Amino acid sequence: MDSEHDARAGRYDPAAAADLTGIRLAHRAILADIERLARLLAALAAAAEPAGPARAEAVARYVHRYHSVVRGHHRGEDEILWPVVLDAVPDAADAVAGIVRFLHDHEALDALQAACDAAADRFAAEPGRHARRLAGLLADQRDLLAEHIEAEERHVFPVIAARVPGAAYAAAEARIRSADRSADPVWARAWLLSHATEDEARRLLPGAVADPAALEPLLQEYAAEVALVFAA
Repeated sequence: MDSEHDARAGRYDPAAAADLTGIRLAHRAILADIERLARLLAALAAAAEPAGPARAEAVARYVHRYHSVVRGHHRGEDEILWPVVLDAVPDAADAVAGIVRFLHDHEALDALQAACDAAADRFAAEPGRHARRLAGLLADQRDLLAEHIEAEERHVFPVIAARVPGAAYAAAEARIRSADRSADPVWARAWLLSHATEDEARRLLPGAVADPAALEPLLQEYAAEVALVFAA
């Protein structure tokens, strides 16, 4: 029986199963950053003195960049990955219902991120006046993202691992990368790599990790931005 027939029957070789390294890393990075952004703005809102102009502008820019990456991640799921999953499991009612829920979550997150972006712009202009509003919106987004990603990993990842052929999943990931419409793909790569373990980086960017010097300028620039934004 060939591998394509095995995949349709749900019996393909486990060695060819989908590699979820990239999406697991993206989820971990998304959650880690929304947590530290929410904590940062809560601290700035409670501080006796408002953030200075340079830092306030850096925070707002970082919020916009973060949202661009998250929106790109969600578009990749909605437009490319979920159709691949549904094609592989047309009989799995729970998976279908879950994906419909995730589409609705993405719409809610888009609206919340738009509100956050607007609040970030106001914060950049008047940090003392608008820190509390931005902090509240980021906390709301953190809570929704945590619930959304937990449900996605609990309900859909096992289906992908068991039913989606590794080749089909890899092709979907490649299409998502080629269709990346984030505002700053270079920043997005540095952001993702900053959250990756050495093994994850090696699996996702084997050529680049073989030549670490090629990544240094990218990561150093991102680290400098993080130091300004989060006062690390």
